[in-house]
Amino acid sequence: MRASRLRTAVSVGELVAAVAVVLSVIFVGIEIRQNSEAQMRAATQAAVSDYIGSLERITESRDIACLYVRGAQDFGALSGSERLRFSAFYMSFYYQLQQMHRLAEEGSLDPETWAGFEGLLRETTRYPGVRQWFEVRREWFGPGFQAYIDGLMRTSPAIEDYVFADAVDPACT
Repeated sequence: MRASRLRTAVSVGELVAAVAVVLSVIFVGIEIRQNSEAQMRAATQAAVSDYIGSLERITESRDIACLYVRGAQDFGALSGSERLRFSAFYMSFYYQLQQMHRLAEEGSLDPETWAGFEGLLRETTRYPGVRQWFEVRREWFGPGFQAYIDGLMRTSPAIEDYVFADAVDPACT
């Protein structure tokens, strides 16, 4: 009789331990999911903040804004020092977007946020000067990002009349 009670107690103990293990696994799964979501939010916030920093350079400096407009229209028409400055700006800009693209492919960037940046990339790769710049500087980027940009350029025709084109922009003269 005592052996029977002992077997019952052992069985109950094993059942309780099994339930505890299952609950622990569920808890760990929930924690991992919440951690993944937090990491995605953090990665998205960091990417957006870095990008906003680049935009601030354009909005805070008339010289950079004018260089951006002229370079996006015709990279080849820029002087050597202007091409250097435009390239430095666009390299920084596209490195950020390359990183966002990688994060989006990994599922680490909020899909809706990436959709907005993808639209931005689709738009900027239509600018004639940006196309010229990318052909000259494409080796600065990874093969996957090069292929991605090439695909955008193939599916989005170049803009003939650049959207910021003014006959003469008084701010830039």
